[in-house]
Amino acid sequence: MPSSGFTDIVSRDDTGPAVSTEEDDRQPDPPQLSEAERAAAFRRSEPKVPPKFALIVVAVLVGLGVGGTLLEHLLSSVGLNPGATTAGQTTATTSAPGLIAPPGSAPSAPEMGAPLPQFMGISPRSASAPNFSLEDQAGHLTSLADERGHAVVLTFFDGPCQDICPVVSAEVVQAADDLGSAASRVVFLTVNTDPLALSSAPASTAAVRTGLGSLATWHFLTSNLTTLNAVWRAYGVSVNVSRTSGIVAHNDVMYFVDPSGRLRYEATPFANENPTGGFSLPPASIARWGQGIATYARQSLGETP
Repeated sequence: MPSSGFTDIVSRDDTGPAVSTEEDDRQPDPPQLSEAERAAAFRRSEPKVPPKFALIVVAVLVGLGVGGTLLEHLLSSVGLNPGATTAGQTTATTSAPGLIAPPGSAPSAPEMGAPLPQFMGISPRSASAPNFSLEDQAGHLTSLADERGHAVVLTFFDGPCQDICPVVSAEVVQAADDLGSAASRVVFLTVNTDPLALSSAPASTAAVRTGLGSLATWHFLTSNLTTLNAVWRAYGVSVNVSRTSGIVAHNDVMYFVDPSGRLRYEATPFANENPTGGFSLPPASIARWGQGIATYARQSLGETP
């Protein structure tokens, strides 16, 4: 999930998905000078810098320190800043999704003792959940519309389980247990975020590695890139692929959909990343996330907290 190096962004325009390539940062070889030319160049005296010019340069640099930020926000707002992602906005999200931190620069996590909404990054939502039809780990077509009458917890991670997957899956397993009698009325759907592993085969890997395969109410969903890209775009998921390493990175979101098919809440999963790219959270944090998922799933069912 997952700097630089993550400049390959799956496009989210209406013309269809594409994976861009990283810019070639190789510089042209400097011109070769003869010995006579080199000697002549060293004999030239360096021009003196006028004091006023130096003051102007200092003033400009100071101004850029303030104005650069303003310019970046301006360019981002019109989609011209390559360092920001503004695509993928729909009724499911009200702001552009940010890219997750690359390996080695894990984001700061909320304090364990923070109130549950702050701990989970909960934002209330009130909009129709964009529908989709994808293939689950058993090869069955699964539609969000088919889950009417159930609350849906919608997550995103890759099939090979090489991103935040181990953490989110442990939280989902915990939530399923914490739901108690309400468990049969809650469905867990996970959408594949790996454009390099689109078949249903990775779903089996995720099911085995995470233990989610034992949950009859969990489905890992995948499809072709065009179809998945439409789902990512609808739910504000930014997917990036490094051309050099092949590492896939995406932002982390979790949605709660009520039985009528409306978005009720959005949460922001998080995890600690070690230098080798592994993700983890302390057991206490995973347990609290599981309890929180169960809490908001019940609220999506209409139950009072």
